[in-house]
Amino acid sequence: MTPEQARQDGGDGLGAWLSLLQAQSVVVDSLERDLAADRRIPLPWLEVLMQVTSAFEGRMKMQELAHSVLLSKSGVTRLVDRMVEAGLMERQACATDRRSVYAVATDAGRKALRESLPVHGRSLARHFTEVLTPAELAMLRSTLQKVLDAGGFTPTPCPSGLVEEEPKSRGRRATAKR
Repeated sequence: MTPEQARQDGGDGLGAWLSLLQAQSVVVDSLERDLAADRRIPLPWLEVLMQVTSAFEGRMKMQELAHSVLLSKSGVTRLVDRMVEAGLMERQACATDRRSVYAVATDAGRKALRESLPVHGRSLARHFTEVLTPAELAMLRSTLQKVLDAGGFTPTPCPSGLVEEEPKSRGRRATAKR
């Protein structure tokens, strides 16, 4: 936003932007604190596991993962490296493209996600969902979707839970349970 645009909208655009960033920071800090207090995996790990386990065939190309969790390619590489070291993720080569690598959750990763989701869900409800009315949540979602649409961004669908216990469900979209 240019200074001229900020003057024209009375600062409403900048004020809304700052409120969005600050609200995101408050909620993320609360989620991280609640997960740590319950000795669960860190929030970024939970987000990566949610994305990967809810992806088609339970795997996701590293580049797609970086985009879906809003990290740089190097940032997601370092994060996945730590998760691989912890035994929660593994990398699989792509059979058709040697340049592509898939991130895949291990059984231990799926277990850590299953154990962390209830804490995450309660914390998200306490610090976000229950603070807003259903109408406000619907308005917020539709308003933010307009911004995403204007930017040409197609968000990853919200995972509805964990991938089934048996990760061998090839050929159909894996679903999750929260």
